[in-house]
Amino acid sequence: MKERLLALLRVPERPDPPPGAGEALETFRAAPAFFYYSILAWIPKQAAALAGLFFSLAFFGGLDNQRIDFMQAEGWDRFAAKLGAVEFGIGPLHFELTSIFLLFEVVAVATWLGQLVFTGVSLRLAWEQRWYLVGERSLRIRHGLWSVREQTMTIANIQNMVVRQGPLQRLFGISDLEVYTAGGGSAGGSGEDPRANKDSFHVGRFRGIRDAAALRNKIRERLQVVKASEDPGDTSVAETKRPGDLAAAAQALLVEARALRREAALLQDGGVA
Repeated sequence: MKERLLALLRVPERPDPPPGAGEALETFRAAPAFFYYSILAWIPKQAAALAGLFFSLAFFGGLDNQRIDFMQAEGWDRFAAKLGAVEFGIGPLHFELTSIFLLFEVVAVATWLGQLVFTGVSLRLAWEQRWYLVGERSLRIRHGLWSVREQTMTIANIQNMVVRQGPLQRLFGISDLEVYTAGGGSAGGSGEDPRANKDSFHVGRFRGIRDAAALRNKIRERLQVVKASEDPGDTSVAETKRPGDLAAAAQALLVEARALRREAALLQDGGVA
C-alpha cells in the first residue's frame, strides 16, 4: 500500500545523496519518538472535529432524540415539529426534511471516520518520508508527503547552528537542530521566533532527532575540515616568515645590492675614460 501511494504521488522513497556527499554520508530519519510527538499534536484536532460532530448530531436530534439542555427550551418542540412537516419531491419521489437531516448525519459520521483513518495513515507516512542526509561537504533535508520540500545546504556556508527543545520534546527525549547558512542571518541565536524563517532556504531544520547536540558537533567538525581543505595556507610563505629565513633573505639582498653598485661604478669609470 505504501509503495502504491508513493508511486501515485510520484514521491521517491529515499532521496538522492547531495553533491559532495563523499564516503562518510549518513542517512537517517527523525527518531521514532517524533512520530508519537506528532500524534500528540494530531489528537486535539480530531477531538475538536468529534466535538463538532456531536454538536451537529445533537442539534438535529440524531442521538436518539436525546437533545442537549439548551435545546429543551420552550418552543424547540414546535420548531422541530414544523421541520418534520416540511416535505418536497422530485418527480415521483417525496422526501421529508428530517430524512435529509438523517442522511447528512450519516454522511458526516462516515466522513469523520474516513478522515480519521486517512490522516492517521498520512501521519505515519509523513514521518517515514522525513529524511536527513549529512555528507562530507553538504547536507540534505527532505520532508513532506503531499507537498515535498527538499533542501540542500553546503556545509562551508554554515554560519550558525542552534539546538531547540521544548517541554514536550524534552518529555519525548527529542530536540531540533536549526542550521543557518549565509543569507539566513543568526536569528536562531538571538531568541527570535523560529517561525519567522519557516520557509527560508537559508535555514535547515533537523526536527525530532534523538541527540541534536551530537549532530551539531559532527557538522561543526566537518565544517572545520572543509575550511581547512579550502584554505590550507602557503607553506613557502609561512617558512619565509621565520626570523632565520628573514635574516638570510636580507643578507642575500644586501650582497646583490653591493654587486650592482660595483657594476654601476665600473660602468661610470669606463664612460669617463
